[in-house]
Amino acid sequence: MGLSLTKAAQWTTASSATGKLEQTTMNESLLKEVLRFVEQFSSQHPQESEHVFEEPLQWSTTLVASDFKTDYDISDTDVQSHEKDSEGRPLLQLSPPTVYVRSFSQLSKLVHLADDKRLEEVQACLEENRDPVVKILGPSFASTLEEDVLSLADKVKEDDQDKDSDVKVKLLLLLQNLDNQLLSQSLKEIDGQVGLDPAVVRNEVELLKRLCSEGEKRVLKSVRYTSGLNYLHISVRCKERNC
Repeated sequence: MGLSLTKAAQWTTASSATGKLEQTTMNESLLKEVLRFVEQFSSQHPQESEHVFEEPLQWSTTLVASDFKTDYDISDTDVQSHEKDSEGRPLLQLSPPTVYVRSFSQLSKLVHLADDKRLEEVQACLEENRDPVVKILGPSFASTLEEDVLSLADKVKEDDQDKDSDVKVKLLLLLQNLDNQLLSQSLKEIDGQVGLDPAVVRNEVELLKRLCSEGEKRVLKSVRYTSGLNYLHISVRCKERNC
């Protein structure tokens, strides 16, 4: 949900925080994968689903007060969850049209309530929270590279730190695994394209360029034209054996 959003997803304005996700087959596939992850999160990871986000995810929702039933306090158009954090703040709050969500547990409940608008809610959430991992875990955890996660986990155990830090490490691993799945899926989508016209090829080249980065931990090293013809030279650094 972090690297995959900025580099694999296709945005109308790549460099702008106000960009929207384009209506493409690849984006729809990524959105469905994120939706599946959120829907199953509470049942598969009950402890992590109760973790309170560092900052709430917030976006303009299609849901209204009448969509919420039990487990919520409803006052006219406003809604608050019965569940609250240690400071008494509701883990879900609706002040139309904005919804604020502070845990995966409430996020899972929200997408279930959205019914046939689930994908629309996921898209709005991702568009208005361009770096959700920072809000979920905080900047220090979110910036941890994949290779450093295990050492971070060992440090948490050695220092006998609080339960919250241990849950954060597990959450980081889950989110990084999702990121890897989304990036791998986007590359497979590109690989499966046949009979592409020049305009489509140019769009896919731009996508590959977004996957390039500096340092030894990059997925792609570079994408460049090798001649005046439409041939490409792609330097790849794979992290998985089946890449």
